[in-house]
Amino acid sequence: MPAQPAVNQLLRRLTPAEREVLAQMLAQEFVGGVHETLVVLYEAQVEPFQDGYEGTPFHDFVGRLDDWPWPSER
Repeated sequence: MPAQPAVNQLLRRLTPAEREVLAQMLAQEFVGGVHETLVVLYEAQVEPFQDGYEGTPFHDFVGRLDDWPWPSER
């Protein structure tokens, strides 16, 4: 990646606590992106995203983030 050296320089300047904050922010954005993608796929009725185990695929995704168990039967 062309920007990698600049990213490495930025990360070297951060304290461990600042790196942790940045990592948490990036993880939250990733989760949000996955959720929004599942919403769009569901609304567009793209196979296999029309239904979920417990409502919609994006509901299932959020539930698994909160450690909900997978249902034993569908």
